[in-house]
Amino acid sequence: MDRGRMALAVLLLLCVWLPVSLQCSVSENQIGQVTRLLNIMVQSEKSSAASGSTPNPSILLALRLASYHDTATERAMLGRLQADAVKRVQEGLEFSSGTVALYCLGIQACCADPSLTSAPGLTGGKKTLNLAELLEKKLKEEIENIDSKNFPLTNYYQVSLDIMALCMMGKPVTSHSVQRLIEASDNGGFSYGGKYSVDTASVAVLALTCVKRSIKAPDRMVLRLKIQNTLDHLIKNILQETTSEGLIGNVYSTGLAMQALSVTSTSYNCSRTIQTVLERAGSGSFENPMAASQITPSLENRNYLELNKLHCEGIQKPLPESTLPPPHPTVPEGVITVHYRVENSITENTFNDIIDVTVPAGSSLLRVMEEAAKISPVKFKFTVEKSSWGPFVTSIQGLAGNAEDRTYWQFLTGKDALEQGVGDYKPFNEEHIVAKFSKY
Repeated sequence: MDRGRMALAVLLLLCVWLPVSLQCSVSENQIGQVTRLLNIMVQSEKSSAASGSTPNPSILLALRLASYHDTATERAMLGRLQADAVKRVQEGLEFSSGTVALYCLGIQACCADPSLTSAPGLTGGKKTLNLAELLEKKLKEEIENIDSKNFPLTNYYQVSLDIMALCMMGKPVTSHSVQRLIEASDNGGFSYGGKYSVDTASVAVLALTCVKRSIKAPDRMVLRLKIQNTLDHLIKNILQETTSEGLIGNVYSTGLAMQALSVTSTSYNCSRTIQTVLERAGSGSFENPMAASQITPSLENRNYLELNKLHCEGIQKPLPESTLPPPHPTVPEGVITVHYRVENSITENTFNDIIDVTVPAGSSLLRVMEEAAKISPVKFKFTVEKSSWGPFVTSIQGLAGNAEDRTYWQFLTGKDALEQGVGDYKPFNEEHIVAKFSKY
């Protein structure tokens, strides 16, 4: 090879290896909308702490990536995350792999070591809890389930979080685990109920980008090439989900999608996306603290792969109180009628029950379900559990979703899946809402 070709090859190699930051963020006069959302999360965390509720690591990630900080709240939240992790392990409480991953990321974002999680009350003479080791075990269980049953214990969103968190902590991620994520991307593993999951694809992009950047050994270059091919495929799929107004997937998946496009230096009409997101923020789409946590990093061109670069010492810009008034959507007066149906066609005891429910205008879907259950308890009784997004429906008519069977309750308006949870979504008059027992 002559010198000219060699120089060109080196230049091309450098272009592949060096990450490029795609500058895309709110302008100075738009930052007020970001600080308002940050204040929503801070107040939510303070209320959660006061009530003894479970901390939300996604909120801590968003607060740590922001330009403005409430350091006291962030410090207190770190302690709550550590204490809750210990409690879950000691008491054998549910601690899914993706949740462990988020706890690791949250602790790392506060410049603490997830491998040395403070645990003064830990039994067995131990003084620390090794969350990184626990996450390695959790990911191994996910991959073993994929090997034996062709799907993870939870879902590929959580598997992607697992790989990203381990990579961010500098822990080795096996080629086999990465290969299973690549295969899922290629074989439809990121679609649920016939709908492509932009959230899952975006977190997979973050995870695979982290792994790709960590590969140095010459004998792993084939894996690096496979990862790049998968990233190209995922980015293409994500961009295909862009709406005419610039949202990617829907308003709640857009934040993660923006992170994925940023870390891969993908060009898109970012200004249009940000403008639409800010308009939605102004009309109240991100009042749910979890929704706010998903969008604020991208509004400042931040991403989760920067969490291990954060500085915890020195003066940080204090978070100002929001000067923007909260959205005050016009609440319609009177009452509305909602046509509500619960449907199960995939188990032996099928059912298809319909009821018309009258509720005050502006009521949540949860209120509609509660009224339906009062009218006909046998057909419309349901159970919920708390989640980071609010009330999550676990069963209707005693039929519960099951991770082993990969079943869940999907809510639709017409043929479209609802973007919000039952606690946030507000049906309109004469709307047809369907709760459908589905597989993913």
